[in-house]
Amino acid sequence: MTQTVGDLFPLPDGERVHAWLSLEWGSRKETPVQVAERILLTLPLLRNRFPELDAAWQMSVKTLFAPGPQWIDIPDGPETLGALIQSPRQRDVPDSLVDTGTLKAKFSLTAGGDPENGLFLFDISAGRSHFWTLPANSISLRPPADFVLGSPEEARGWFGELVRIWQPETACLMTPETMDLCRERRGQLGIGHRPFSAPSVGYLNWFSRTGYGRLPFPLDAVTREDPDGTLIAVPDWNAAAVADLYAELETMGMLHEMPDHQVPDGPFHEDRA
Repeated sequence: MTQTVGDLFPLPDGERVHAWLSLEWGSRKETPVQVAERILLTLPLLRNRFPELDAAWQMSVKTLFAPGPQWIDIPDGPETLGALIQSPRQRDVPDSLVDTGTLKAKFSLTAGGDPENGLFLFDISAGRSHFWTLPANSISLRPPADFVLGSPEEARGWFGELVRIWQPETACLMTPETMDLCRERRGQLGIGHRPFSAPSVGYLNWFSRTGYGRLPFPLDAVTREDPDGTLIAVPDWNAAAVADLYAELETMGMLHEMPDHQVPDGPFHEDRA
């Protein structure tokens, strides 16, 4: 049976979001073309989560004095897309250590209707370095009800691909319910203030090797050790299991703040994805 976000995570009373899919990492300088390469690998991966729909991506780029979003088709190559998302600072001082990242690009999966009300919308800006907030770089997706998660095993597959594309320090698929249960468990453990940049825990999780090392002890969860990190998932779509996983990771000391600056295991190239 096809399992969608709406099937597995119905909206709780008073909530407007079924789930969040977040990826976070620290300072990491990248050129607009490098960010564009990652985007062009991400779009078909996400498009495949809507297998029954006849839809295509469009994009717009946020600029300071533009009258409004101008939606266009996605360019084919990273050089063309990179030119669209290049910020004025990246253009004028490309060798600066301090980089504010690419312009914010908005993407909409649309079946011919208004892109502002597309089937799936999100935005991306990346490549920030020596930035004054932590995490310096992040992507937050809100998968809609029709987004196909698949079986737990299938979900681990596409989630792992997304991680390989972006190389974050942490990544997580969470819901309002798992956030509430983890908050309750944190109180039961007697843990007070939690740093803003400390990782969240959800159904699917990623911890980079350079930022978090390896798991010190085995977990009562599905784990996959990759060369550059560890993918951790609960065995089924069970929110109580997420709270249990949170408690295990917290007591292991795995939920500390990420490093200010990321040092990836290797440079990005398409073979990684």
